[in-house]
Amino acid sequence: MNSWKNRIFSLVIWSIILIGAAGTAFADTGSKPGPVMTAMSAELNRSMHRLVMDGYELPYYLCYRISDVQTFEVAASYGAVEQVNDSRYRSLLVGVRVGNYVLDNTSSDEGFYYNPRDNDSYVYSRLTVPVEDDIDAIRQKLWLATDYRYKQALDQYLSKKGREVHKIEEPDRPNDFSREEPVVYIEQTGNLELDRQVWIDLVRALSEKFKAYQLIELSRVEFKAVCTNRYLVNSEGSRLQTTASDFTLSISARTRAEDGMSLSLGLTKKAHTLSRLPDREALLAGADSLAVTLLALREAPVMEPYSGPAIVEAPAAGVFFHEALGHRLEGHRTKREGEGHTFKDKLGEKVIPDFLSVYDDPSLTEWDGTELYGHYRFDDQAVPAQRTELVKNGVLEGFLMSRAPIKKIAHSNGHGRSDVWREPVSRMGNLIVETNKPWSYKKLKKKLIKECKRQKKPYGLLFSAMAAGETNTSSLGIQALRARPTLVKKVYVKDGREELVRGVELIGTPLNMLENIVAAGDDPAVFNGVCGAESGWVPVSSVSPSILISEIEVQRSDKNMRKGQLLPPPLFDK
Repeated sequence: MNSWKNRIFSLVIWSIILIGAAGTAFADTGSKPGPVMTAMSAELNRSMHRLVMDGYELPYYLCYRISDVQTFEVAASYGAVEQVNDSRYRSLLVGVRVGNYVLDNTSSDEGFYYNPRDNDSYVYSRLTVPVEDDIDAIRQKLWLATDYRYKQALDQYLSKKGREVHKIEEPDRPNDFSREEPVVYIEQTGNLELDRQVWIDLVRALSEKFKAYQLIELSRVEFKAVCTNRYLVNSEGSRLQTTASDFTLSISARTRAEDGMSLSLGLTKKAHTLSRLPDREALLAGADSLAVTLLALREAPVMEPYSGPAIVEAPAAGVFFHEALGHRLEGHRTKREGEGHTFKDKLGEKVIPDFLSVYDDPSLTEWDGTELYGHYRFDDQAVPAQRTELVKNGVLEGFLMSRAPIKKIAHSNGHGRSDVWREPVSRMGNLIVETNKPWSYKKLKKKLIKECKRQKKPYGLLFSAMAAGETNTSSLGIQALRARPTLVKKVYVKDGREELVRGVELIGTPLNMLENIVAAGDDPAVFNGVCGAESGWVPVSSVSPSILISEIEVQRSDKNMRKGQLLPPPLFDK
């Protein structure tokens, strides 16, 4: 189809769509839908009116998502570039629902997963469409995927109906899918615009810093820039054409202590706006600081198992709340079979200390001058991002909601999220923790020592940085939290002296740890990162003050203990 036919075809299709989308919330951005949206809308309209298998239901809901992902990556080590990648692809996700909003084909865990008995299941789980704006070629892929997903949905629906013959129905069972107001938002698509050579040179220069440190075995610097143009159309009338950029610069290094313990530290900066990353001088200073801290950690004593008071400093406290509380307030977990349902029936009840309040607001772009990486305008189910009150003065007020209703909450609050390959579930965006009784850090530390004396502990702990965390929310196994703090200090009661320690792993049960929070600081700080729950890796932010916990448990981390290299690094071999 040549370009003038494409333009005529686009005008016809969009006339049909906009006439049929009465009542849709429309934002006039001044931009026009492109060929990708035109192809999606045309095939969706055809499928909703004509796709049916004799004797079976029509789809009641159909959604297409295409993500046009442009990526530039460069990595360097020891002053030399190791790889440079420039790539682009368009992922396709097709969602088909049969039945109705009350009961449809989706399972209790909201998943569309790989079925080893279905030879086509893997192929259709990671479909791509052409990166060229060829309407016919894009529609061909949409046609194939829609046919497959429709048949799969019918099979799931019939299986689900069959299970209900034996299954005892839960009282006041929530619907399977929520009705939401359609939205139309079309913005100008973007491109990955940056001076690639500048970033290649910077990554090389940052990696060269580590050539000065004989005891650092491995180091790596990486820069990744991503521009994603997202296209979403659904049978309810929603039409989204949006663009977003993500930039990540990470520095990591590893050494080995005399006893064979492997130790590593990392520095990662993330932003949606390239200019919000630290400048060259700040990054060079950050690389040196990381190396010096890592070598100090190498000389630090190994931490023994401990249970007692501790301060989790901001922004590490944000990671703690993300793992201990945030995941348990994702609404689909109260509905899904196999989950622990920690807060399922706790609405209106106290769940954390009354001096703390928590909300999630993906619409926020920054906090006190720091850009929030968890920001987005619309979620992956075409629902506008909304501030959601979760806990007010310790009392549970709500859950993070996708379009999967739960008891007492029938609608989404704009938190249905996923990566480009998976179906959305309820996820965090910008998790904000506030306190109505802030303590200065100086007073918080005094309170730590006082609590140690009360418990007859010779020292308390300071957690200054967390590299990662994980939590089990399922009903299988123990409801536990596990985190890997990278910078931990002992604070001695006798003289307030601080001592760096290594080999620490934070463990415990989330409810117990949350209940043991006794004070919070006046120093909220931002943690920007990514979360890799079941619907894939998504950008997130957490804002939290430092917190004092009266009892926290740590164990010695399971580090790989082995002998170091037999020869010195070539550069230092005299």
